[in-house]
Amino acid sequence: MEKQYSDLGDYFVFDPKKMSIEEFFGDLNTFKNMFQQAVKENQKRKEAEEKIKKAKLAREKAEKEKEEKLKKSQLLDINAEGDETGIMDGLLEALQSGAAFRRKRGPRQAANHRRAGHAVTNILAKELLQEDMPSFGKQAPKKLKTDEQLEPKLEGAASLEELLEAAPLRSN
Repeated sequence: MEKQYSDLGDYFVFDPKKMSIEEFFGDLNTFKNMFQQAVKENQKRKEAEEKIKKAKLAREKAEKEKEEKLKKSQLLDINAEGDETGIMDGLLEALQSGAAFRRKRGPRQAANHRRAGHAVTNILAKELLQEDMPSFGKQAPKKLKTDEQLEPKLEGAASLEELLEAAPLRSN
């Protein structure tokens, strides 16, 4: 055993006579523990760097998408001086991307389309009442008059737009 310890002393370059076996193996154990801890710290540092790199790439990608979205939303780029350079390019880009064909519907337009449905339904109901009037007798004309008081005359309307303009606003 002493022969093997002296061989270890030669290999690790220490004097086996000055250092005891317990001291040597204690130092070897401390070195092993510190080495394992350093490896774990290096691994954590690498993971943190990768995480930061991914977050940076995601942020850059989001900024790029935001810039592209802003660019697409601005179809015409006119300077404050009135210089209209790039209008045709903007229009061509809008046609190619399909942005020129998308219509944004405001709250007033949406309400008009709802009223159009009510107006068409009212016209159909009036026509049905007029067809069935002989079977109802005198009650149907009274009902028709109350309907006419609530709704404006829509019989002469030639188009849906005229119906929409004539129909009153309704709140749901």
